[in-house]
Amino acid sequence: MGCGRKLCRDCAKSQKKLHKLERIVICKDCWGNMEKRSKFKTAR
Repeated sequence: MGCGRKLCRDCAKSQKKLHKLERIVICKDCWGNMEKRSKFKTAR
């Protein structure tokens, strides 16, 4: 989920907390890709 890359904090655009211990992160490069961004926003 998210972009699947290993990221530093500066590269991360946004993150969501799915469960108590699980988070997904999307980077600034993938934020411009509408398909990846819509998957990130609809994740639950």
